[in-house]
Amino acid sequence: MSLELCEMSLKQTQDLLRLTDQTLQDICCKRFTSEELYVEVLGKVLGGKGRRGPSSIFLVFQEHDGSLCRGRVFHMKEGALVERSEEITFDPLSSYAVNLVHAQEQENVVVNWADRYESIEAFQDYFHPGVKGFVVSPITNFITCRISGETPGAIIAFNYPGRATNYDADVLRSMAVVIGSLLTLSDEVSATEKAFIYTIETLARACEAAEEDTGRHILRVNRYAGALAANMGLPIDFVETISYSAQMHDVGKIKVPTSILLKEGSLNDQEMEQIKMHPIYGEQILGDSPRLRIAREIAIAHHENWDGSGYPYQLKGENIPLAGRIAKLADVYDALRSKRSYKEPLSHEAALAIFRNGDSRVNPQAHFDPVLLETFFKIEHIFAKIYESFDQKLS
Repeated sequence: MSLELCEMSLKQTQDLLRLTDQTLQDICCKRFTSEELYVEVLGKVLGGKGRRGPSSIFLVFQEHDGSLCRGRVFHMKEGALVERSEEITFDPLSSYAVNLVHAQEQENVVVNWADRYESIEAFQDYFHPGVKGFVVSPITNFITCRISGETPGAIIAFNYPGRATNYDADVLRSMAVVIGSLLTLSDEVSATEKAFIYTIETLARACEAAEEDTGRHILRVNRYAGALAANMGLPIDFVETISYSAQMHDVGKIKVPTSILLKEGSLNDQEMEQIKMHPIYGEQILGDSPRLRIAREIAIAHHENWDGSGYPYQLKGENIPLAGRIAKLADVYDALRSKRSYKEPLSHEAALAIFRNGDSRVNPQAHFDPVLLETFFKIEHIFAKIYESFDQKLS
């Protein structure tokens, strides 16, 4: 039996190591949330479908100011899907929290009810009501391991088949190390991501500094683009990326003279040719970084038209990058709603009329991806709310 348990614990530890290795390989291109990480890791350890492991796991962390402990219970649903409880909170001075702290001080604790208690019923008093409510069946054993790192926490695994053992504790300790390490890494990646987004937002503001309403315009275009992408059912990574990359659509205008950008009235042919160069300038400015691929596609393609009549390359239909098609519609809507040196702002209803019927500058059927246009009309009320919220927030 001991050899069998050892082999099981070795396999589970190997699974955790493979997960860690894959996460490290993907770290430059994947932004994962704590919940995604938990589900990945827990799926390697929880019991089900013939595997040895606990039936439930409680992950709990202490607030940075020490004022509260928060956690969730996870278990397998139908032997495959990791299911979580609602958030469970409790005072760090409560008896349950004191027991956790005591357990953490010992690295790990293995407890079977028969070793310490007269009955299973008496054993239940050890556990928080929220935990017992989600575990449902009486708790017969548990193992506790501490999670080290900037956010201290603990893993409590309940109801191993038969007795909980030191082999099980070894696997749980491996999981605690994996979670602690990857959470720290995730926090660092998140901080780097925030710095990256702040940097490109600064660049976008600098490029449009000469024009009116710059700050509100780029924030709104980001939100419109994100709403369109989300409501088209596109992957979450794409939605998140376009939600901060759409603001780069006019980055190339930094190389266009201010006198042209702010000119009142119509542009002459020569001035219009200079304006039409800004997508190419934008592509050049953004360079060939993989992290800026979506932003680059937006910069070069947001003035292309569905029928091939746009610029700079007269791309047609699905040859136009999807990100560029989305940013185009978002930019046109906001341009219609916004005051410019050559025009007054339009109401949402007036902008909708142009998206339906067109005007001297906009031909909806010729200029926009028809699927995008259909999605826009389904969520046009969201566009109106985005415009109004940012207009009020930053006015």
